[in-house]
Amino acid sequence: MPSQKVELIDTSQIDFDPENPRFYRLNDAHSVVAVIEEMLDDESVQDLMLSIGQKGYFEGEPLLVIKEGERYTVIEGNRRLAAVKLLNGEVPPPNRRKNSIAFILSETVEPPPKKLPCLVYEGRREILRYLGYRHITGIKEWDSLSKAKYLAQLREEFYADLDDAAQMRSLSKDIGSRPDYVAQLLTALRLYIRAEGKNFFDLPIEAKDVEFSLITTALSYSDISNWLGLESRKDISMSGLKEENLKRAFAWMFSKDQQGNTILGESRKLKDLAAVVQSTDAIEVLEETGRLSEAYLYTDGPQVALENALDQVIKDARIVWNMLPKTKPLTNGHLDKATDLFDEIKSIRNHIREKLED
Repeated sequence: MPSQKVELIDTSQIDFDPENPRFYRLNDAHSVVAVIEEMLDDESVQDLMLSIGQKGYFEGEPLLVIKEGERYTVIEGNRRLAAVKLLNGEVPPPNRRKNSIAFILSETVEPPPKKLPCLVYEGRREILRYLGYRHITGIKEWDSLSKAKYLAQLREEFYADLDDAAQMRSLSKDIGSRPDYVAQLLTALRLYIRAEGKNFFDLPIEAKDVEFSLITTALSYSDISNWLGLESRKDISMSGLKEENLKRAFAWMFSKDQQGNTILGESRKLKDLAAVVQSTDAIEVLEETGRLSEAYLYTDGPQVALENALDQVIKDARIVWNMLPKTKPLTNGHLDKATDLFDEIKSIRNHIREKLED
């Protein structure tokens, strides 16, 4: 980046950056209230406020801004700007943070600045590559969605005239990574954008519910990417995308029940999901029951699934039998449960016998 002269600019003249990759989930990134709330939730702004309030503002690291009309937009330094605007009273805290912010203000001993040191650039393009160094390979690492959004900006700004392979090579050099990883991030972003554009298929999902890294990790399983209609995890064009399967994937990974649990549960279960999506029977069971563990039993076909389930029941029954001598006293409740178990097992046996005799 070319050397610039540091300028002191009034904080009232500096706006947050609506295109900042970290604000991508916000419904309205132009809303100061929304940005402040996002910062307070995820960016440890309160800790920074305490530090500035106790020790003063460190001027050795200027904000990086661009001038737009008579105002300035901060491209790098949104977190510091939020802390200062809250400290000097320029913006009010969100209602649910009023008490904690009031406490910080009561502990403040240094007067909050009204002006901040800034480096002013002509356009966003001049700063983009620096952001990648700082937040992807540097010490203030972004989450995977922010990384993907940044890469998309970089791709459009600098490499739009190159073919896909050359774009991935160039982007990988910019962030010090591999071309296949860059392509996987951008493919996951395209899937996210497609789902977001469909209002997440009218599922009970909000942007904050979507753990973007799950999408990226899911693409690492070729069975899942193929089931989605992708040629590979690096299929950025997504020309063969099966949108109905994308809807199912979002439902299984991100829709929550009343207890706040998803069907997938955790990323380690993606291996099981990859097996399930290869079986029509297993998918049907997953859709009917919402239980991944049960659907996984069907990945080798219904007959094997039944055999495995019967084997498991036999093992559990033997465990119960071995527990009986050690359990004292036995109760009527135990008897009731044993009777229910007997009735269920007898019904299963009779059903199988009848089918074999037909």
